[in-house]
Amino acid sequence: ALEAVRRDAPDLIVSDVMMPGLNGLELVAELRADARTALLPVLLLSARAGQQASIEGLQSGADDYLVKPFAAAELLARVEANVKLVSLRTHHARWRSALVDSLQESFFVCDEDGAVTEINAAFTTMLGYGAEELPYRRPHPWWPDAATEPDAHRQARDAFDGLMKAARGSCTVPVRHRDGRRLWVSANLAHAQDPDSGRRVTVGTFRDVTAEHHAVQRESALGSLSTTVSRATSLADALAGALHELKDLWRAERVLAAVFEGGATPTVTATDASGWKALPPGQQQAIIDVRERPLLVAVPHAAGAGMAIEHPHGPAVLWIDLGEHRPFTEEDQVLLSLLAGHLAQGLIRAHQIDQQRETALALQRAILGPTTFPEGFAVRYEPATPPLEVGGDWYDIIPLSDGRIGVVVGDCVGHGLESATVMGQLRSACRALLLQDSSPAAVLMALDRFAVTVPRALCTTVFCGVLDQERGVLSYSSAGHPPAILARPDGTADLLEEGRSLPLAIRPGRTRPQAECVLPARATLLVYTDGLVERRRRSLDEGIEQAVRAVQHGSGAGLEELATRIMTELAPPGGYDDDVALLVYRHPGPLEVAFPADSSQLAPVRKALRGWLGQCELPRDTVQNVLVAAGEACANAIEHGHRDRPDGTVVLRAETFAHTLRLTVTDTGRWQPPQPRPSGHRGRGIILMRALMEHVTVSSGPGGTTVDMHTRIA
Repeated sequence: ALEAVRRDAPDLIVSDVMMPGLNGLELVAELRADARTALLPVLLLSARAGQQASIEGLQSGADDYLVKPFAAAELLARVEANVKLVSLRTHHARWRSALVDSLQESFFVCDEDGAVTEINAAFTTMLGYGAEELPYRRPHPWWPDAATEPDAHRQARDAFDGLMKAARGSCTVPVRHRDGRRLWVSANLAHAQDPDSGRRVTVGTFRDVTAEHHAVQRESALGSLSTTVSRATSLADALAGALHELKDLWRAERVLAAVFEGGATPTVTATDASGWKALPPGQQQAIIDVRERPLLVAVPHAAGAGMAIEHPHGPAVLWIDLGEHRPFTEEDQVLLSLLAGHLAQGLIRAHQIDQQRETALALQRAILGPTTFPEGFAVRYEPATPPLEVGGDWYDIIPLSDGRIGVVVGDCVGHGLESATVMGQLRSACRALLLQDSSPAAVLMALDRFAVTVPRALCTTVFCGVLDQERGVLSYSSAGHPPAILARPDGTADLLEEGRSLPLAIRPGRTRPQAECVLPARATLLVYTDGLVERRRRSLDEGIEQAVRAVQHGSGAGLEELATRIMTELAPPGGYDDDVALLVYRHPGPLEVAFPADSSQLAPVRKALRGWLGQCELPRDTVQNVLVAAGEACANAIEHGHRDRPDGTVVLRAETFAHTLRLTVTDTGRWQPPQPRPSGHRGRGIILMRALMEHVTVSSGPGGTTVDMHTRIA
């Protein structure tokens, strides 16, 4: 009976409740639960008399309930009444169906479990799913596939669950057409009660907003890409940043750019740092094929797309690999063409800026002066206005004709390009004056008169010193500059506050004072500009004290390491907001002697080392131990390393720290294998070195052998 009803819906169903094998109440419940028979009128016949039986029959969903026995006229009247009800329901159903189908938006109804039980024609047109397959249970087939698009599937599922729980609401979610196309819809859902069954249902509509979504996506992607490219400081940074933007936009596994600069093998920039050789041969050939295609025309492949673009260094191919996530749609191709066109223009601008920057930086480096300095010095420079490499601060180390060394650190007011131009003039003038007159005070007096003629040079501060490395004496004069710091090996420190006067160009012609300072052996000198120590809402004295502690704590480090540590430890959280220049010197500077691999050179080398050790003010026992260990290391380098190569070179380098001394001897030969045991008076060199020094390491390689020795200074 149920199969017949569902196959060909009748106008009226009359059922005997007590039919063998069939409970009329259960029958009605099944009919009402099925959308195809939910509206059919049902008349129940029963021998159970009484009000309670009638109530049960009507509660089960029957339209009428007739108690036996009954007259034929009574039954006929009931049938006629229900036939009229059929007519009314049919009219209502047709009217409702026509109304729903007339809606331009996709319309659907969900039951309490979230299954879609009713849709209109617009729904089928939009998504490709028809009414003949109702109901559509969760997960709905138009949701993005959970296996290939987990994020989009999760987005659609969570949005639907949220709307089902709320009284009403709306959201925009991705859906999938039956043919696989990606659509974006604006979903609106509200709860209602079915007037026929009385059950709670959810009524919803879908509106196709794919075009609007792609328009917003294009604008957003274009803005993000333009910002990334414009902020890049070089062509390479612009391309790398753009590739990461495209990777995030498409949620791709990898995005790369292959640039053919003239050779057969392109230069590859990729989001996963893979090179050309790491790509599968098939992908390499596909990229080569795309190179021959017209510019900005997307060429879809199995898991993404490729596109030929312009690059300042030659033809290039942009390659997007989506993996197994989803196909590359027409909308994706349009978006890629738009973004690739803007990327190509951005790369051309970045290349032009690169060329201009290289020219500017070359001039800036020329302004800043030499980059190689005598042993014992380390410098650091950080302008406050990137990407400039210079600002208003400067340092200079000038070898003088009498063997002494000029030391200058200056600071023009402000920072940026204008200050850099002033700095270049003052720095050159100061260098020339020092080469003519080695008196720091006289140099600053002459520089004072010159600064008056230079616009914006007013209030420039300068520390000018002349260092006698043999005597360990520093003569200096300061034009309003922060005091230099002298850290002794015993842990104490002094500020060089003598010889100070006003900044430049304030009162030109006035005599400037000069002071003299003796540098103890193994002491460290720091000269700096105020950008290192000056901070808002903090006194200058606090900043100077912090710099003093940084020098003291780094007394056991090498000069390059110490300079880096000072810049790092004193840097504010947001970076330096003013130009910073610093110069570090440790007295005496390292000794480095390169000599031919000839035993006749041992005596001069020993003499040079003895003189340098005398400047270090070491205990007599330490001096003797170092001389013997160095002699053994040099003799071994000549005898064992250059037995077959007498034309080689040996280099001895000695460097002192606050409490340690390091000695290295490097040769360019190949040592003979060591003998298992010393014989007679020979073969005891390394044993002797290890007895005299606290730590000895011998490292050999194809280029030679290095003996590295350390000892503590009592």
